Amino acid sequence: MTVGALSEICGTTKSPLVWVRPGHVGYIGPELGVDLHSPSVAVLSVGLDEPFVLESAAHGDIRTGSSFAPARAVHRVVAPEKWILLLFVDPAGAPATGIAEEMTATAGPYGLGHRREQELIDLCRDEDVDPDRIFAQAVTGRAPAADQRIESVAAAIRQDPNRTFRAETIAADLGLSTTHFLRLFSQQSGTTFRGYQRWTRVMHAIRDAATGRDLTRCATDAGFATPSHFSETFHHMFGLSATAALRSGIRFDLGT
Repeated sequence: MTVGALSEICGTTKSPLVWVRPGHVGYIGPELGVDLHSPSVAVLSVGLDEPFVLESAAHGDIRTGSSFAPARAVHRVVAPEKWILLLFVDPAGAPATGIAEEMTATAGPYGLGHRREQELIDLCRDEDVDPDRIFAQAVTGRAPAADQRIESVAAAIRQDPNRTFRAETIAADLGLSTTHFLRLFSQQSGTTFRGYQRWTRVMHAIRDAATGRDLTRCATDAGFATPSHFSETFHHMFGLSATAALRSGIRFDLGT
């Protein structure tokens, strides 16, 4: 795709963009030829040039302009040489439910056709992309009331990602059985307790690496036991290696 075509899609932004915000992580750029993957959090995908193919493990290929995949759903977006929006939604506050309610059709666990698909495309084409406006446009559905106990646990995980949180210890502190706590966490957040910890660690490592720090050191500081553990986790979540992602010309907006 030419630079001219890129600027038509996303204002004067001539390189892919990744932003990291409390509650959401976004990508605007060309589809990178990823493998099937299973993010630990829900993701909204929007084709910015034209509809794309949603390839899923259990439901085949679906052509759509936008899709919503819940946490841990195995899939990939196929749009060779075309630009897309990927919006990964942190489970804290249950905003993923608000997005799911804005999809106009379903196929298995996937939502299809966001009601404000064109508005999202237009926001991605703005000269100055505003991640918070994109997120607000995506999450206009009514999210259920969040359980403050789960909110507090999620906040603690985000604040100290390299700490190993034990479900049985947290459950006891909350006066719950471990089984009840794990079920409640999944119901409230849409992902598993362990999956949320993995997501938080990956985001912490990538945020640090985006500032120019060594990726291996960033992964260790985020709580990964080995560089290979980080690499496997990243590939499982996003369908490509962290090194490939960082070398793809991505421009980072860390909101600082």
